[in-house]
Amino acid sequence: MMTHQALYRRYRSQRFEELVGQDHITRTLQSAIASGRIAHAYLFTGPRGSGKTSAARILAKCLCCENGITPTPCLECRFCKEIASGSLPDVTEMDAASESGVDQVRAHIVAQSNYAPMEARYRIFIIDEVHDLSQKGFDALLKTIEEPPPHVVFILATTELHKVPITIRSRCQKYEFRRGTLRQIEGHLRFVCEQEGIEFDEEALRAIARMSDGGYRDALTLLEQVHLTVSGKLTRDAVLTQLGLVSEEALDELLRCIAAGEPQPVLEQVAALIQQGKEPKAVVESLALRLNELTRALYIPAEAGATEEEVALAKELGADRILRYQAELVHSVRDVRDVT
Repeated sequence: MMTHQALYRRYRSQRFEELVGQDHITRTLQSAIASGRIAHAYLFTGPRGSGKTSAARILAKCLCCENGITPTPCLECRFCKEIASGSLPDVTEMDAASESGVDQVRAHIVAQSNYAPMEARYRIFIIDEVHDLSQKGFDALLKTIEEPPPHVVFILATTELHKVPITIRSRCQKYEFRRGTLRQIEGHLRFVCEQEGIEFDEEALRAIARMSDGGYRDALTLLEQVHLTVSGKLTRDAVLTQLGLVSEEALDELLRCIAAGEPQPVLEQVAALIQQGKEPKAVVESLALRLNELTRALYIPAEAGATEEEVALAKELGADRILRYQAELVHSVRDVRDVT
């Protein structure tokens, strides 16, 4: 019996050309590799699900491929395959969220870095969520990262750059990964659906892309969640129902009622949503997400992929009102979570 493999793992980028939405990083890294400018430490920072760990593994393949150091690894040699499966001894992956202490750093990194690679060209250390290392763990890492042996390369990944000490940051080449735009994520979802033979409506993909908040991995996880629970074609209504979301139309009408300053229509709108089976938490969180989308529609409509209706509503509400609502909803989201 074959083990099911999640979509985000099945469609994880294997080459830089496949890394969606990060062209500014892939071009720079490929150019550096092609010219032989290999740094001893890289720092990948950006939101979750934007491709940091995938890029780290691709970089490891570029440096260790049996065909030589190359910006386009072959993916066919033993080293490329073992890096993809996480089984190459010379490439050590460490999750700092669960292995944050000084003892783990010493055992996994400090001790091993003194030895030459067993088989590959480099000994590579990939540390995910590096910001979760303890202070002593960072101190132990710093001693090694300051003057690493020539055969060692560090690739650090973090979603919280401000928590990484400046002493570590200053010794790394930093690359900032960007959150995916709606269009980029919709395009990626469309490609996966076509590959998997999943029937879909464009509006269904747009709803999933909105919910992913710019994360490619989150988008594929949501797609799989809906696909496993919906029989037949993916529609927007099916996506909204399965993910517990509130439609944009309902949210926009609710915002207009709030802006009008009349309590009764607001209470009626909320009561109707709850009667439809929407959880209070989902209503508040959907409203917060919608305000975030309207903010982008107001300031960066093209980049956000905003429709004419969204831009019109954003202008109708105005920047001051949208920002004030967002500030109020921060407290509401926390209060609803505490209650539920």
